[in-house]
Amino acid sequence: MNNLRSFLPHWEHSESGIADEVQTRKIEDYRPGYPRFTALLSAYDPYFLCRRFSKLRARLLLLKQDRLSVLEQKLEQVDHEETSPLFLGKSRCDRNSERISLLSDIESCLANYDQFAQSTYQMLSFGPPQQRDVKSLQNWLDNTGYLAREERAYLTHHRELVSLAPVGDSAIVQLEAWVEDKFIRLWRDFGKNRLHNVSNDPNVYIYSGQWIQQTARALLLLLITLLLLMPVIVCNFVGTISARIAIVMIATISYLLVVSLLTRSRTMELIMAAATYATVLIVFVSGTSA
Repeated sequence: MNNLRSFLPHWEHSESGIADEVQTRKIEDYRPGYPRFTALLSAYDPYFLCRRFSKLRARLLLLKQDRLSVLEQKLEQVDHEETSPLFLGKSRCDRNSERISLLSDIESCLANYDQFAQSTYQMLSFGPPQQRDVKSLQNWLDNTGYLAREERAYLTHHRELVSLAPVGDSAIVQLEAWVEDKFIRLWRDFGKNRLHNVSNDPNVYIYSGQWIQQTARALLLLLITLLLLMPVIVCNFVGTISARIAIVMIATISYLLVVSLLTRSRTMELIMAAATYATVLIVFVSGTSA
């Protein structure tokens, strides 16, 4: 059962929310199969994973596009063969039934094409899931066997999986996952806490308290403080300007590494952050040297 361990962070933001959650049914209260599996999914939002079916979407998009291209060519041919110029210059008087039928088909196909393109755009906009969530679901299904192998195979399509859960602060999410892992491994009674109230299975960890969140925020604040003040403190004990410049370079590189690893920052955002950080340090170094 060791492979069944699922490190699933889940936090409520109020004591009343925790009290309400205590009154809900446990995952094991539902019958094995889809009832119990969906109960597990509903207990933790990042568990809402699905395939985007990129290849099928591309195939359908190309077919719909080609259908419109064929209709476009037919319309151009009908216009070219039109014997009455009046029908081409005044649509109210157009009595060409073939053109009227074509325009109706084009309108219907174009609306369907636009709707499908928009839904495809939305599906491609969803972010990838956390691998720990995918692994946890696979472990749970492999050890319980509640779903048929064919029907849980969607979790093996790693490149096509998307998470429907809202994207949170990536830095906080990663720190919370790290903190929870440490709590589970170092605190033996952590799984017996009353806030693990979603499942009776000792190998399923769905925490509804705020300790993990608060600890992660405290660690993040400590890390930010160290990144900002440690170079200043070190430069204060260094006398030569060349050594201070080297410290500024090392601190800036470290700052960029931490920001790029913990956040999903764009290139321009990283450049602006590095420029601001280096400017502050250089101003301090110049001021203390003077």
